[in-house]
Amino acid sequence: MTREDDDNGGPSDQMIVTETNPPTMEDKYHMTIILFYSLGVTSVIPTHFFPTATDYWMYKFRNPDFHGNYTEQNRTGMQAEFVADYSVVSNVSNVVFLVVTIIFLKRLSLVKRIMGALSGALVMFAVTCMFVQVDTDDWQRGFFVTTLVIGFLLTGFCAVFMVSLFQLVTRFPPIYLAAMLSGHSLCGIFASLVQIFSLSIGAGSKTSGLTYFSIGMFFIFLTLVGFIITLTKSLFFQYHLTKEVETVKPKVTKDLFLSVLNKLKYYLSSMIIVLGCTIMLHPGLLSLVVSVDKGNGKRWNDVFFVPVITFLLHFSFDYIGREIAGYWKKPKNGLIIFIASLLRAAFVPMFMLCNAQPRSHLPVIFDQDYAYIIFVIIFAFTNGYLVNLCVIHVPLATAEEEKPLAMILIIIFMLVSLGACSFISSALVKSI
Repeated sequence: MTREDDDNGGPSDQMIVTETNPPTMEDKYHMTIILFYSLGVTSVIPTHFFPTATDYWMYKFRNPDFHGNYTEQNRTGMQAEFVADYSVVSNVSNVVFLVVTIIFLKRLSLVKRIMGALSGALVMFAVTCMFVQVDTDDWQRGFFVTTLVIGFLLTGFCAVFMVSLFQLVTRFPPIYLAAMLSGHSLCGIFASLVQIFSLSIGAGSKTSGLTYFSIGMFFIFLTLVGFIITLTKSLFFQYHLTKEVETVKPKVTKDLFLSVLNKLKYYLSSMIIVLGCTIMLHPGLLSLVVSVDKGNGKRWNDVFFVPVITFLLHFSFDYIGREIAGYWKKPKNGLIIFIASLLRAAFVPMFMLCNAQPRSHLPVIFDQDYAYIIFVIIFAFTNGYLVNLCVIHVPLATAEEEKPLAMILIIIFMLVSLGACSFISSALVKSI
């Protein structure tokens, strides 16, 4: 054992496993792969747990002087715009903190960045839980802005965490990257099930909100504890975490950058198109799509349609797509993936013509629930499949010395795409 330098982190930033370690170490008790699933879930908790708490936000941003039942047609401006505005703020935060993290990458070790980001996210969730019990009716606009600021900081901590997580996962075999990416969809499924459970037991708006945020806070805490335990107890984790110290890091030159960019042009372009198309529509516009039979007195149409179809079904098929991509890994041709990504953009006008409410400009063309459900299934599956396919092929298309730069480019293109297209999401909501 030797002492590790500050740039890489390690067990308490002190220990490093040298090359005398056996090259084939086992992930005892599957601690590391379970951790990566957990880290994947945690990295997108703000994205899923905030917008999914629909009933809570509708309550907080309702018209306090209106004592009837609100419908999609009489939503307040803040009710209709919150999900789209939060999407804009969170994705801008992603880009800002991504740049800041890359600039200060060498200032803090990898381990300290991960633990600090998780701790910051934990504090933001605690503050959000506190506001659940605060009467905000007299300062709704102020609370609206405050919530967006909390969302900005929370997403910022998760952006730092995401960059560090991608840096971490490049030191492990590809299966751990697949586990982390699958964790993204598992988080959405988990958040949707929490929402459906709250609705099924008739929990009040404040109770359901407190449930969402408390569970999110608890899971972040659990992940932080799990990270510390794995960091100190798993020799397999320690070995892969610190093995990069043994290698010579190539200098990033213009030639290296252009070489990597040329090899990955179709994969990176596909990621921009697929993720950009998804963030334009989900959750901002799709969260407004309601059953065409809403109001007939059936709980399925009035209560469960949005959480089951727009959220649970979407995240479930997104997860299925990711898992199938991990096993099948086809097509391998980057140009074919790029063409498939372009074709997927047709979902933008298709969803705009579904029954999203309120609407003032466009007619409803797809006026059957089954049409919307089919669209969601294909839309979600292709998102998970194509994104995972791109991420899986990136390490295969690059040389060993190009992999770290390739993973950084994935993060940059992913977050810039999400940040830019989130503005379009807000515009789409207003255009229908």
